Amino acid sequence: MCLLLKRAVASTLVVLGLTVQAQEFPTRPVRIIVPTSVATTSDLAARFIAERMSRELNVSVIVENRPGANGILGVTEFLAAPHDGHTLLLTNSSLYANPALYKKLPYDPVKDFRILLGVNQVFLILVASPSFNVQSVKQLVEYAKEKSHLVTFASASVGSATHTGPELFASRANIKLRHVPYKGGAQAISDVAAGHVDIAMTAVPTAAPLVAAGKLKALAVTGPHRSALLPDVPTLLESGISGAEVTSRQAIVAAADIPESVAAKLTAVISKILNTPDYARFLAANGIEKEPLPPEAYSKIGADELKRWTEMVNISGAKFD
Repeated sequence: MCLLLKRAVASTLVVLGLTVQAQEFPTRPVRIIVPTSVATTSDLAARFIAERMSRELNVSVIVENRPGANGILGVTEFLAAPHDGHTLLLTNSSLYANPALYKKLPYDPVKDFRILLGVNQVFLILVASPSFNVQSVKQLVEYAKEKSHLVTFASASVGSATHTGPELFASRANIKLRHVPYKGGAQAISDVAAGHVDIAMTAVPTAAPLVAAGKLKALAVTGPHRSALLPDVPTLLESGISGAEVTSRQAIVAAADIPESVAAKLTAVISKILNTPDYARFLAANGIEKEPLPPEAYSKIGADELKRWTEMVNISGAKFD
């Protein structure tokens, strides 16, 4: 009886300890590190969530932008912080593309992170310069097959989704495109609009105002369905190209060894925010798609994302030292 009593007391103390830990968290301001620059879709989502997390947790929740090295700078800073839930990371596709791009990385994209919740998805859109004489994906493919290697596409950087996406499209369409890399998405899209480069893939929210103004021609959306922001633009699948779906999933992650009770509290708070009408309106206004997967799927999604982006990078041939 004595042994059983001791075990019961020990179990009770563990439960009480976890409960107190969850109640005490947070004990200081919470940071959300965003590995992209200000005003990107990642940044906008992080700031929306941070403002509402601050209300729920009764502490400041600060967004810190750490762009650079295809997201590696932000990830490195995140992992260097205490693994107690007070520092979070809003991830995008670069987290999973980097292992195929770099020989050495300071992180393992699956083992080092715990995905708390998927935040949203960003669809890309295939756009063309107004001066480029194609009006559809079909015409683009026909032109590229007739004028092999003459069609150029602009990207925000080597290895980004704006690089690997068009290469995946070209592979599935059995055509060749010539890559023109830039040091940022703004200049890449600007040069497509000006007619210096033929086509590009960019985020739907970025392209929509330019399409509406006639500065870009929208050919196809890269997601599994049409964008509510551009409902008249077909998907690549509707345009006859299968297997070329490109979406960038954004998620809030914690360190893999975060205390279970803290992870549960953060997940509950973030889930509450993501299921509000305000967040739905935010997504619609910015042309961002809702994360379609249920919460229980997130524990396995890291490995699937790694496989998906490794394939895309390998098709593109992109590599860094």
